[in-house]
Amino acid sequence: MNISKQIIVFLLTTILVNQIQVNGTSARENSKDSVKPSQKDAISIMQGICGKNNIDKNNPTVCKTCPSFTGSSYGGMVLTSVVYGSFTKSGNNEALVDLEGCQGRAQNDGGSALIRKNSQQWSLVEYKAALRSQRCLKFKGSNARHQLVCKNSYVGQGHLHTWLDLVAFDSSKILISTILKVYSNTGTCKPPYYEARIRDFLTQDVNKDGKNDLIIKISEAIESKNIKRSQENLCKPIPKPKFYQLTFLFNGQSFRPVSETAKIKKRLEARGNN
Repeated sequence: MNISKQIIVFLLTTILVNQIQVNGTSARENSKDSVKPSQKDAISIMQGICGKNNIDKNNPTVCKTCPSFTGSSYGGMVLTSVVYGSFTKSGNNEALVDLEGCQGRAQNDGGSALIRKNSQQWSLVEYKAALRSQRCLKFKGSNARHQLVCKNSYVGQGHLHTWLDLVAFDSSKILISTILKVYSNTGTCKPPYYEARIRDFLTQDVNKDGKNDLIIKISEAIESKNIKRSQENLCKPIPKPKFYQLTFLFNGQSFRPVSETAKIKKRLEARGNN
């Protein structure tokens, strides 16, 4: 490769890396009912969250400085995804916005903002640090308001905790409760290993009552305590996992595990408490 071609490759690579760094987790794939808004809507949303004079001219989906409600003065804030719905009142034009940045690792590197649109302008209702909403499913309640089930995770020292939050709302507040939390220690290289993973979560009207219920697909791998390993073989992969499907029935207000799901849930969550 000649010098001119090397320079072109270097410049293209630099541009790509800088774009990924600016966008943070927005470069990750969003899924479920969490979507990437149009550029026009993203600009309007960020103006309502950051303030019109706090938008990066080169990337209008980025706050140049952290908004005061984050409690942080370091770095900026990036819009990664949006879930649209009527959360606090039937018919309201609202959205829950996932925001990367302006929070430390202990706060999941970001948070989510509940915003409301009036007179073609978005305004902030509440911001919840550590609540990430990049992977959420939307459920319509009996009061014609939406609730969300969102996947979150945290890893520290090789221990991975993954959970599904129920995100509900009153007139102006975000209310969070945990539906299921699972645990894995496979990143520690300290056997015996245990790994439970949320493979997927989806909607299905299981009991045919006209309301979507929550289905969670789980894998679980348990290693025997009797397995002996040499020092060079501590990080050997764990056994093949078993797979389970958990069912939580939604009555329009809350989620209730069926009997078999309740048993599996209890066992899975006990592992994380040990």
